[in-house]
This record gives sequence, C-alpha cells and structure tokens, in this order.
Amino acid sequence: MRLVAVAAIGLLALTGCGKKGRHSSGSGGFVSGGGSGGNEPLSSPSGLPTDLPTDLPTDLPSGLPSYTPSDLPSYTPSPSYSYTPSPTYNSDGRYDVSASDCDYDESTHEFQYTLSVRNPETQAMRYSISVKWADSSSSSQLGIDYQSVYVAGGSSQTVTATAYRYLTEQTSFTCTVDSVIKVPS
Repeated sequence: MRLVAVAAIGLLALTGCGKKGRHSSGSGGFVSGGGSGGNEPLSSPSGLPTDLPTDLPTDLPSGLPSYTPSDLPSYTPSPSYSYTPSPTYNSDGRYDVSASDCDYDESTHEFQYTLSVRNPETQAMRYSISVKWADSSSSSQLGIDYQSVYVAGGSSQTVTATAYRYLTEQTSFTCTVDSVIKVPS
C-alpha cells in the first residue's frame, strides 16, 4: 500500500494536478496556464449575457440637414485707419525774420528794434529769436536779446522790442538776427 501512495504522490507532482493558480515554468518568465498539457485553450468566462444583438440598423440617414441661419447679424468691418504724417517744416526760421530800426536811447540805456516775422507754414509757429548788436568798426559784440513770437499759419507779425544795455561811449553799431528756431504752436 505504501508503494501505491508514493506512486500517486509522484504522479500528482509530475502532472501538476492539485495545485491552485499559475506557476512559473522557470524558462525566462513564461507563465503557463496550469493545465495538464499546457496547450489547451482557455475556457470562456461564465456569466456573460448571450442575448446581445448582432446586426446593426441599416436605415440611418446618410447626410446632415442643411441649415441657413437668417436671423444672424451681418458683420461690417470697422473703418481702416490711415496714418497722416505731421506736416514738415524748416525749424531754422532765420529766413522768416528780419530786424530793423535798430537804435540806442542814451537816456534809458536801451537798445530798440523792430522784428518782422512772416510764417510761410500752414500751421501756427512759435519763433524763438535772438538779436545781436555788434560794434560796426570792430565787430565786437555789444549785447544780445531774446524774443518769443507767436505767428499764425500764413500770417505776419511785427514786434517792437527793447533791451537794457549800458554803453559808456559813443559807438556805431548794427543789429542782426543771430538765430531763429521755430516750432509748431
């Protein structure tokens, strides 16, 4: 009887019967199915529904319905903006200004002069003017004065001005426009 029990245990060990789950065959990580031969297909799982439909409906519409919205507002693009550069002008206004009636009043110690400004631009300009007095014989500078004059576009302006300078001796002199810078006003 002992021999039969040893033979039965040996048979169970060789076939793998009586073991639960899967076990590794030891050849590179392959997992066998746990069956006696290893080549049997797995059985289908139990408990799945068997009354599922196998055919699909054939009367589905093939195209999409056409839709034309009539109540949507129409789009009108906003007006395009255009760039208009500022008018150009010559900032050197020496040709727009002249000085005349240069005189010296000994009682008040003032140079007196008249400026005539003509603005040829289409826009109003502010003129920053410097007037220089010089000795006629030696050309040495006797004095300088500054004026700011506003002139509308295409117009002229006349300004009479005075500048205090104390001269100690009788001198012959000239007055000239030294520099003029004009900017839009």
